[in-house]
Amino acid sequence: MSTTFYNSSLLFTSHWRMISEILILWFVFYRIMLFLKDTKAVYLLRGIVILIIAFFVFQKIGFDTLNWILAKIFAISVIALTIIFQPELRQGLVRLGQQQLFYTGFREAEAEALIKEVCTAVDILAQAKIGALIAIQREIGLKNYIESGIRLDANISSEIIRSIFVKDSPLHDGGVIIAGEKIVAATCLFPLSDNANLDRALGMRHRAGIGLSEETDAVVIIVSEERGVISLAVGGRLTSRLSKNDLAIILKGLIKRRKKK
Repeated sequence: MSTTFYNSSLLFTSHWRMISEILILWFVFYRIMLFLKDTKAVYLLRGIVILIIAFFVFQKIGFDTLNWILAKIFAISVIALTIIFQPELRQGLVRLGQQQLFYTGFREAEAEALIKEVCTAVDILAQAKIGALIAIQREIGLKNYIESGIRLDANISSEIIRSIFVKDSPLHDGGVIIAGEKIVAATCLFPLSDNANLDRALGMRHRAGIGLSEETDAVVIIVSEERGVISLAVGGRLTSRLSKNDLAIILKGLIKRRKKK
């Protein structure tokens, strides 16, 4: 009786471990596919899958020469993939370290004041068809991008933001960075996105906003100079044609400190 119980216990433990491993592998694969979605890396991944399938087919058929060639290719694939996927790997490691474990958001009063001033400024700029690029720092610091611009350390106000982006202003080129309760810098240079799936009609301002949101967890607001359209870039994804109220609601969800349950 005790032996039967022991064997049953071992069998249950073995099944539990197998199920756990399958769930973990499924989750990891799902997250990888989610991360690679809409990037050039997904096409490389498809190519790798095709090569792996071909490798097993050649083994079964007995094509020794082709099998040997593919075996040599796979031997150097780790280094090659590290080089090819370098931008994606860097972004993935950044997001893995981030994972919203430490970012608590702006305090309620601070967030409300920021959202009010920024949304008011953006709405007026959009109506006047004046282009703008504004990044709000969250967990990941933007020091490198701040240093590329002109330091301001000004209080956040609609008037200051609007005065920065008017065409006659020497500060209107580049982006503005907001961190905490300050407009810390203007004329900042943001990295351009190289996502091949982006709309070809998007200009440099939009590509810069999307690029920064790909590299960091910053929330980036873009105002189109040609159409007067308000857009928001987060995590490499662009949401366009936002109203002032739409923008305010989304910003509250992104930067406002979450209440403890």
